[in-house]
Amino acid sequence: MDEFLHKQTYQLQDKNLSFTLVPNKGNVLEQKWEEAFAKGISQSQKRKIAFKQCMWNVFSWRKIECLKEQQAIEAFDLQKKAGCYLICTSSEEAIHITKANRLKAKDITHVGSDLYIVDEHFTWTYVLTHEEDCGPYFYSP
Repeated sequence: MDEFLHKQTYQLQDKNLSFTLVPNKGNVLEQKWEEAFAKGISQSQKRKIAFKQCMWNVFSWRKIECLKEQQAIEAFDLQKKAGCYLICTSSEEAIHITKANRLKAKDITHVGSDLYIVDEHFTWTYVLTHEEDCGPYFYSP
């Protein structure tokens, strides 16, 4: 089990939040994230902003308007959450939290990789980046 999964699953158990590990083979969940949140951005624009290296560049390059920093944290904490996924780009598995209504930003372990939190239907996302001066970001169309 990688560092992110180890620390985050411990944190979720400590908060009494039910979860399961789900495979993310071939980055299927990242592909779904791209389809949900970056579908209006052309391939040439994605190349210009290095989207494949950091999907959150759609926010940092202001291709999509979003909330950031403290406003993003507050929006995430207030967001109604049924189930959600925690997708860490450095892990081959994601975490599915079945009842995430009590999940808050402070409950999320950040280990220096990009982390995408998204609801089960990919209608909103909260992103923690590997760069200290970028993010977090919250987006809900």
